[in-house]
Amino acid sequence: MRGRAQPLGTGVLTPDGWRSIGELEVGDLVIGSNGEPTPVLGVYPQGEKKIYRLYSQDGASVLASEDHLWTVRTRDDARREQPWRVLETKELIGDLRSSHYHKWELPLLSVPVCFPEREVPMDPYALGLLLGDGCVTGTTTPSFATEDPELVMALEHALPGVRARWKGGPDYVLNRVRQPGESMTIANPITDVMRRLRLSGCKSNTKFVPEVYLRNTAETRMAVLQGLLDADGGPVTQQGRTCRIQFSTVSPRLREDVVFLVQSLGGVAYWRTRPARGRTPGSARGRQIRHRHDAYILDIRLPEGIEPFRLSRKAEAYNASGGGRPMRFVDRIEPRGTAECVCIQVAAEDSLYVTEDFLLTHNTLNDAFIILDEAQNSSAEQMKMFLTRLGFNSKIVVTGDVTQVDLPSGTVSGLRVVQDILDGIPDIHFARLSSADVVRHKLVSDIVDAYGRYDASREAQEPKAIQQRGKRRP
Repeated sequence: MRGRAQPLGTGVLTPDGWRSIGELEVGDLVIGSNGEPTPVLGVYPQGEKKIYRLYSQDGASVLASEDHLWTVRTRDDARREQPWRVLETKELIGDLRSSHYHKWELPLLSVPVCFPEREVPMDPYALGLLLGDGCVTGTTTPSFATEDPELVMALEHALPGVRARWKGGPDYVLNRVRQPGESMTIANPITDVMRRLRLSGCKSNTKFVPEVYLRNTAETRMAVLQGLLDADGGPVTQQGRTCRIQFSTVSPRLREDVVFLVQSLGGVAYWRTRPARGRTPGSARGRQIRHRHDAYILDIRLPEGIEPFRLSRKAEAYNASGGGRPMRFVDRIEPRGTAECVCIQVAAEDSLYVTEDFLLTHNTLNDAFIILDEAQNSSAEQMKMFLTRLGFNSKIVVTGDVTQVDLPSGTVSGLRVVQDILDGIPDIHFARLSSADVVRHKLVSDIVDAYGRYDASREAQEPKAIQQRGKRRP
C-alpha cells in the first residue's frame, strides 16, 4: 500500500473554507482541480511517516509523505501534448532541474474555485477601490484619492446615494446624498458598511479583505481584485514578453488576501518585501515623508479569460501584450522529520484536490494498472482497504495461492474471504488455477495437487469430527 499521505494538520480547501485533513470524514466535500466540490470517499490513517515540505517557485508550500503522489509534467511533455505524470515525492527529490530550468510543472485550477454565493453589504468593485485608495477613519467623512476621473465615476455608480465631491488635487470627499426631509444624523452609508465589516478606522498597514468577500463567488472575488488593481496595481510591460500585473501594499494581511484572491481564481502570485528602513523618502507638498512601513510588491499572473483591470488605460496596456499563462514548478523539497499522517480518497475524476496555498495534490491512482501479488497473506481488512482505493479507469489484478498462507494463527486470509463477498459482482472476475496452469517443475504440479486433496479431505472430515464430539457429550 502506498501512503499518499499528509500530516493531520495539513489544510485542505472545502466549500466552507480551510479544514485540516485529519478532521475530514467520508462524505465531506473538498475542492477539486475544476473548482467544484467533490466528496471524500475514504479516509485512511497511515501512522507515523517521514515528511517533506514541497515548495513551488512562487513561494507556495505544503507538507507530504515521501510516498505522496504528485501530478507533474516537463516542458517537453507540455510541448508534445503528452499526458501528465504521477510521481511520488521521493521520486522528485534530486531531480528538480533540467539545465537551468525548473523541471516539473504542477497543475493549476482549471477554473476558479466555486464558493457558495453570499450576500455582501457593498459592491465588491467599490470595496476594492476603497481598500486601495480610500480613507475610512470612522471619525471623518470617507474620502478617495485618484488622478483618474473614470474611477470616481465608477465609484459613484457602484455606491448609490453617494456623491464624490472634488476637494482639490487628487482628493475627493464621498458625501451622502441627502433626500428632502432626511435627518442630518443619518450615517454616511460608506461609514456604516465599513463599521459592519470592521474596516472602519483601518489604516494603510492594517487594511484587509473581509472574509465574506474572500469566500464568495468567482465574480465577487474578481470584482474585489479588479478594484484593488485599478487603485494600487498596474500592468508591467517588457519588450518581447507578455504583460505581468503588479500590486503594492504596506498591509501584511491585505497582501495575504490578494494572494488568496489570485490563487483562488487559478492564478499565481509572487511577492517580495521592500523594507522601509533605508528607502529614499517620498515627497508631499515639497516636504520629505519617510516610509514608516515595509512595502510588499506582488507580481501576478492570471489565467486567460480573466480581466484584471476595468480602468481603460490599464486594460488597454495589459491586453496589448497579453497576460501569458500562469505556471507553477516544483522548486525544492526539504525533509521535515516525521509526523502522524492520513490519506483521503476523493471522487474527482483526476484524483486531485486543493491543499495549502492552492497547491493541487493527488490522492489515488487513476488510469492505472495495479497488481497485488501474494494476496493470500493480506487480512480481510487489508484486502478491503486495497480494493476500495481503485481509481477511475483503473484495473487491479490480485494474485495469490491460498495453500501458502503465512498469516498469524487465527487471522483469516483476505483472498479466501473476498471470493465469497464479491463473487457475482459485474466487472469482477475470479480465475481459479489448477495444477495444469502451473508452469513450473513437474513436482510443483504434484505438490499443488497433493495440497488440494489434503484440503478437500480435511473439509470432508470436519463435519464427521463435529458429530463424534456431539455423541461423546453426556
